[in-house]
Amino acid sequence: MSSPEPASAPFQPDRLFDGRGFASDPATGVVQNPAGDRVVYAPANFTRGLYSILRAEKAGTWPAAFQQGGAATGRRAAVQLDEELTRVGEPALAAMPLETCLTFVEHYCASHGWGVLKLDLADASEHGLVTARLTRSYFVEVLNDADEFVDPLISGILQGFFEHISGQELGCLEIACTRRGAPGCTFIITAPERLAAIAPLLGSADAETIIARLKA
Repeated sequence: MSSPEPASAPFQPDRLFDGRGFASDPATGVVQNPAGDRVVYAPANFTRGLYSILRAEKAGTWPAAFQQGGAATGRRAAVQLDEELTRVGEPALAAMPLETCLTFVEHYCASHGWGVLKLDLADASEHGLVTARLTRSYFVEVLNDADEFVDPLISGILQGFFEHISGQELGCLEIACTRRGAPGCTFIITAPERLAAIAPLLGSADAETIIARLKA
């Protein structure tokens, strides 16, 4: 009687974000992530300088440019994840439970040094809202004297990632920041027109008030 086939090991999403997958070659000055893309680590002085230049150039340039760039980054990250999932014999993101997709984007942000991201689906089914809270934000730490929300890159990444897995046009907006006394930087992902309706509340209302308005 033949012995049964050994059970396959459960899929571990952590392995897609293992820092040991980053390759560094000091001889060429090139660092690559597991997908083969070149990575350049941005020191604090570089980020502060870039922020100052964009602010001086034109008001609103920083959030607009980084939201747009973040959205492209989020979509590309999702596509690369789909490619890697296919390679290891797993279904694509769109075919996975949403909770699993959240794990991927949380690990993505942490592995790239943006901070600790936690996503909440409590209001997703009834109100069409996904909430994300970010602690240890890189941009908040580096741009500690800025007078505005400074995480549009994270907003864009969330927007692009969720657009890829949902197949729908979405928006993401930061509605609270730790620098203004909130326990974490809070983001809302939902339809763009819903975010436009609460945009006038930004900076004058707390996250709970804005979320309550969206759920009303």
